[in-house]
Formats: sequence, structure tokens, C-alpha cells
Amino acid sequence: MRRWCWCLLLVGPFCLTAAGADLKLGYIDSEALREKLPDFRAAQSQLERLHQQYEGEATERKNKLDKLEEDFHKQELLISEARRAELKAQLDEQKKQLQDVTQKTFGADGELMKKNVELSGPIFEKINAAIQELAKEDGYDFIFDVAAANSAIVFAQERYDLTEKLLNRMKEADKDKQKEGAR
Repeated sequence: MRRWCWCLLLVGPFCLTAAGADLKLGYIDSEALREKLPDFRAAQSQLERLHQQYEGEATERKNKLDKLEEDFHKQELLISEARRAELKAQLDEQKKQLQDVTQKTFGADGELMKKNVELSGPIFEKINAAIQELAKEDGYDFIFDVAAANSAIVFAQERYDLTEKLLNRMKEADKDKQKEGAR
């Protein structure tokens, strides 16, 4: 099955071209977009500040827990069995709370990820709209992302790179919006 997929990927475009359909292909580099778009840099900066804040809070909680655990071990031999069990249960509960807070903050569905989606979502929508516009106006059949994790592009000539063209188009659109807003 896998061989058929590769075969179709490699032979498919040639069959279409042979059938009389000329394909126009291009690619973008989303990593370059992330580096060059001011919106992405601002979002990344905001996320880094938030991450540092959350890290600080987590470190503070962890330090308090470590201190409590250290105090418990110092007193462990001097307290009754019942008090020892009670303090151990409290320590275990606080460890669980720390893990829960860490998961809620840094986990796959955590606050940091939600904030990332909130900040980057509009940027991606803007990029996708610009790609759609570029494809329609310049007649591209396919535009690939060479930086995507599942990208199958292992080589592409630079003349097909649309990243700078897309960046320029987005900058012009932003300038036009700013001019309209100033009116």
C-alpha cells in the first residue's frame, strides 16, 4: 500500500502533465514566516513571558513542597505514628496538587497551549487567506510548506519559493488596512 502511495506521488504529476494539464507548483517556508512576521514575533514574546511567569510559580510551589518534605524528614523520628501518617498524607496531596497544576499549565491542553492557540490562530488565518489569494491571483495549483513536519518535499528549486512574495503581500495588506483605519 505504501509503495502505491509513493508511486502515485511520483508518477501522478507526470500523468497529469502528459494529459495536457500544466501544473503550477510553489512552496513556502513556515519557519521563515515565523521568524520574519512581526505578529509571530510579538506572539512568541508574549508566550515566552507567560511561560517564564508560569515557570516561576511552579518553581516557587516546588521549593515550598521541598521545604515541607525536608521538615517532615527532620521530624519524622520525633513524632507519633499517627501524626507521621497525617503529615505524609498532606505531603502526598500537595505533590498531587503540584502535578495537577503543572499539567493544567504546561500540558497538551494546558493554559500555555491555549494561549498559544489564541495568539497564533488569527495569524494562521491571515497567512492562509494570503496564500489562498496568492494561489488564485498567480494561478498556483499547489503550494506546499517545506517546514511542515510531514512534508514530503526533500528538494525544491528556490525559484518556486513563495515565502518572500507571501510576506510582501501580507505587509502590503497590513499597510492598506492601516491607511484605511487612519481615514
